[in-house]
Amino acid sequence: MSAYALSLTLLFSDVVEPRRRINRAAVVLLFVAFVAMTALLFERFARLPVFPAYSKSDLLLFIAWFMLAITLVLDTFFQIGLVVFFANVVGFGLTLFAGGEQSRHPFPWFPHGDLLFVHIVMATMSEIAFAFGFVFALMHVVQDRNLRRHRFNRWFLQLPSLAALDRWALFSSALGFFLLFVAMAIGEEWAQVVLHHWILGSLKTVVTLLTWAMYAVYLIQRVRRQGTGRGLMAYQMICFVATVVNLVAVADPAQFPVRP
Repeated sequence: MSAYALSLTLLFSDVVEPRRRINRAAVVLLFVAFVAMTALLFERFARLPVFPAYSKSDLLLFIAWFMLAITLVLDTFFQIGLVVFFANVVGFGLTLFAGGEQSRHPFPWFPHGDLLFVHIVMATMSEIAFAFGFVFALMHVVQDRNLRRHRFNRWFLQLPSLAALDRWALFSSALGFFLLFVAMAIGEEWAQVVLHHWILGSLKTVVTLLTWAMYAVYLIQRVRRQGTGRGLMAYQMICFVATVVNLVAVADPAQFPVRP
């Protein structure tokens, strides 16, 4: 965690005053953080009584780990600059949430794990896509503010154009929207097989449908080009906050004891 925080500090310093050694040190520390998070995930999964069993802390940590992995790979080949900083600020925040959730949720056991595993993978991938959508929306807001205030500083020069950020945010949100739909469909099928009834009326399902509908509004507005880009980006950021609240604060519709 300390390596992760220090790497973000160095990345910020590199934006303010670019220095090659600072940038290299930041990337090395990001890789150290990636290795440490990988070891932590392996250690947690090794303690699972059966697979797939998981906690909300595990999901948050995995999302942060996946975002870190993607940014390291992309920066190696494409030099994506500030995308690394913004993406890992979000990832670091999710890691902090994961630490806070660690002791609150014991590992449950779920029957018919193969079907549930696909549901978990689809839902997690949708969260990752939404997280990157949030990153691009945040960068869009920062770049838009630079333009409005005529601040042609290093942040402005290193950030992608508004058009590019708008496209990336749209693609990420559309991908997450589709994956979440698939995850919900598979989750309902699992509930029918295991619980022998649909769970559409459960609080978790209702809130998930609500967040999915919120993204649907964003996508419709974006395709129709209604509203300002700044307003749509702010709304998309609110959508992601809603998904995180849903993941962390809303209880799952069914709990099963750990298999002895």
